[in-house]
Parts: sequence; structure tokens; C-alpha cells
Amino acid sequence: MTDEVHSVVGIGFGPANLSLALALDEMGFSGSTRYVEQASDFQWQQEQLLSGTDIQNNPLRDLVMPRNPYSPYTFVNFLASRGELTDYLHLNAKFPLRRHYAAYLRWVADAFRDRVDYGNPVVKLSVVDSADSEIFRVDTGSGRSYHGKVLVLGTGRSARIPPAFAAHVGPTIFHSTKYLSSLTRLTRTGLRVAVIGASQSAIEIILDLLAHPNVRQVVSVQRGIGFRLKDTSPYSRRVFLPEFVDYFHPLPPSAKLRIRAEMRSVNYAACDQDVIDRLAGLQHEYALTNSDRFQLLPFSEVAEVGTAPGGMHRLAVRDVNYGSTSCYDADAVVLATGFRDFGSGPNDEPYHPLLAGLADRMSTDATGMLQVARDYSVDLHTTNRGEPLKLYLNGLCEASHGMGDAGALAVLSARASDISTAIAQRAAHSARSRAVPATAGR
Repeated sequence: MTDEVHSVVGIGFGPANLSLALALDEMGFSGSTRYVEQASDFQWQQEQLLSGTDIQNNPLRDLVMPRNPYSPYTFVNFLASRGELTDYLHLNAKFPLRRHYAAYLRWVADAFRDRVDYGNPVVKLSVVDSADSEIFRVDTGSGRSYHGKVLVLGTGRSARIPPAFAAHVGPTIFHSTKYLSSLTRLTRTGLRVAVIGASQSAIEIILDLLAHPNVRQVVSVQRGIGFRLKDTSPYSRRVFLPEFVDYFHPLPPSAKLRIRAEMRSVNYAACDQDVIDRLAGLQHEYALTNSDRFQLLPFSEVAEVGTAPGGMHRLAVRDVNYGSTSCYDADAVVLATGFRDFGSGPNDEPYHPLLAGLADRMSTDATGMLQVARDYSVDLHTTNRGEPLKLYLNGLCEASHGMGDAGALAVLSARASDISTAIAQRAAHSARSRAVPATAGR
């Protein structure tokens, strides 16, 4: 345990808080910052670095370039520093490979290694008294505690687990965020695997499974007609621009829900053309050879999970239109079912689970939703001692700020700019407030 009180404590050190660390550093923020990360080292989408997959984001919209194109930490400078710029340009690729972009993120993260404590999962957040005000306390699984005047949560959203699977998650039923490590444990031959969902992650995982010789069959279970093409129109993708956040944030909840439903295919249950073509081609080839290696179960959902002879999972698959039910037995199930938003819907959560210890202090509206300001801050109810506490949500605010906050790389630098500016202004105001009594006493 340490008695040091940091200006900023960041929970999680993925791309969101990495971009924030860059912004604070480049603006010359003089306060003490500390980041706490549960992983043993920096990683990004470690479980989904599949062969041939790309990032679906213009690499010039990286951690920093839209905010500061002269930064040494742009993707272009990463390529140049490794002697890879000419080779990358020669590829004429629209998007970088996911594995290559992960290397860029790690390259930037290495510059901030002295500010990050890796291998420290946060287990509890609370508010405690200091000498002159209330501050945040962060307790970790290692037994170490951190104290901060400002808290930034940058963990990413909670995985969405469909109700039928909630009691069955384990080594052979797992979310896509645990795909590669779980797959390595499935070593026997003749595996039958069900993939739930119709997202880009779902189709990438299906293609990866079909490339494994020990996988006998893959079945895709999804509520729609099949994999749909992602809306990549530059007009639709305005949802990832900072000015769209300015438009979206002040809207009433009903309008926000409507817009999110209308724009769903920009980011959810939709895929890129290249992977759709690859899977459709494989499906056609299987049909020509009378192979049942891949099966698509459209307009379907898993209503119940049981146990079949031999220990397999028996999935009761219901047609969402007719209500009829059939069974499918699988050795493993991959839940490519996305993430939970803040809200009151059946798939939502009122706040991130780590915020449970602060729940009674967080500002909410009449519906119980968190009140998140435009600068991504949530006010906390405090005593009259010192400044009000400030909590920032870095990358968890789709419900309040729009689809760009749904893990999109495109908005990282803009959001980091908003949060870092707010933090710096708060620190400057605090410094001025402390200086007033001294001046008045002269």
C-alpha cells in the first residue's frame, strides 16, 4: 500500500488509456499519473489476432495523428522507425493487418512502461478521506492500493453473454474475447463447434475454425438471414467523427436509441465484403462436394443449453419466427455476441461492474442512467471537503456519446483530447484555488 496521491489514476491500459497517456504527455501535464492493468504486459485483441484479419480503420486515424500530426507516435513514424514504410506502402493495403497494428500499439506503450503497473487486476474502487479532501482508492488483487484525485476507467465494456449461456460459461463455452487461448485447449479431433452471432468477429472465427484440421464441423447460429454487409458509406461513418458526438450527446434518450438502431449496421451484426466472399466461397465448395463441414442456422437463437451423451453441449435451437425447436450437439461454443452498453435494456448494465463501490455516489438521471458529461466525466456526490470528485469513462459511453464510443479506434485521439483537456483545466483551477489564500494573506 502507498500513501502517494496521484493526480490521475487510470484503470486499464489498452488503446483508450494509452491514447490518453499520450495526450497528457504531449500537452505537458505536470501531475502524477499512474495506470493499473490486469494483463501481465501490454496487449490488444490478443485473443483475436487471427491470420489475415485487419483493423477496419484508416491507420492515419491512430492514437494521436488527428490530434497532433507531428507527434513521434503516429503509425507512420512507427513504420519509418522500423524501416517498414516503403514495404507497407508497396502493399497498397486499405487497412493494416491486425497483428501489425497490435505491434504499433505495443511500440507506443513501451514508451510509457514506467507509468504502468501490469499484472495488477483491480478488485475494488472506493472513496476515502485524505488530509484536505476526498480521493479515490483503487485496490488490486496483488494487495497494492492506489490513491488518486481523478479516476479514468478505460477497461472496455463487459462481454455480453446471452441468458441461455450465463450458467455454462467455462473451458468449452466462452466469449470471443477468450477465443485463441480457449482453442488451444481443444486438442482432440473431430470437434463440432457452434459460433453464436453474426458480427465481424463471428465470421472471422468461423473462417479460422474451418482452417483447423481437428475441427469436424462449424455451425453458425444467428437471428438474422445470414451475414450482412457492413455499412461503410462515408455518410454513415460520420458517427465516428467528433462533430457527430457534439450533435448526439445533447439529444433526449429516445432520439439516441432511434439513431443507434438506424445506424446499427455501421458497427454491429455486419461484416466486410472480403470475409463474406471467403465464407460464401467455402460454403459453395462444401455444397459441391456434399460436405456438411459448415452449417448456417439463420433466424435462430439458442433457447436452452443441456448435456448430450458423451459430455457434449446440447443446444436447443429455436426458430425466432416459427418458434419451432431443433437440437444441435457441440463440443464447444464460441459466443461472438458483443458487449454490454450502459442502460436499462435486457442486454444492458447500469454501469461497469468495477464501479459498484461508487454506485451510490454517481450522478444518474430520472431513469437511473448514468449522467455522463460531454467531456466523458461523471460527477460523484461528495462531502464539502475539497474539490468534487471526477470520474472519466474512456471508451464505455456508446449510450451517451454514440457509436464512436463502441471500441472504435477512429475516435481514440479525439476522445483523449477531450478528457486530457478537462483534466488539465481541473488541475489548473485547483492550483489557482490553492494560491488565493496565500495571496490574500500578504
